[in-house]
Amino acid sequence: MYARLLSILAFALVVPTMAATTNGVTFNVRQENGVDQYYRLEVPPNLPPAKPDTGKISQNEVAIIAVGWAGGLETTGGLTNLGASKAGGFYNASYIKVDSVQYQTSPIPYYLVQMNGKIGQTRQTLYAAVLEDGRIVRPMAISRPVTPQRMRMRHPAKY
Repeated sequence: MYARLLSILAFALVVPTMAATTNGVTFNVRQENGVDQYYRLEVPPNLPPAKPDTGKISQNEVAIIAVGWAGGLETTGGLTNLGASKAGGFYNASYIKVDSVQYQTSPIPYYLVQMNGKIGQTRQTLYAAVLEDGRIVRPMAISRPVTPQRMRMRHPAKY
């Protein structure tokens, strides 16, 4: 009886923690100087609502917004190129291509955009979270991802 109660209590405490962490993406980007920068992209549930007159954007518009944000834009001869040969944007990347756009419903509706782009000489995976009204949720720089560690066995002291 006691073991069952303890299991239920442990389950009730652990599951909400796991659910809060399954919403985001943790990834790293190797900067042009060779240093790895780790990011956590997570859409918070308490974002302020969009302005009432702002409509929902299409999936094609989501891709355009994400590429422009991730790699910046370049204007030449009256034409504007998004994520082209000139590095820029949040990731300081060039030659950005969209791999996938996935609609997510939790914690609030948004699009998770997976892209790949060139930083320095390396092609890497990049992410963007675009809300239904076109706003971007910026990834947070983190020191390193949390990795499970082995538990060390302590031997009882001999008296």
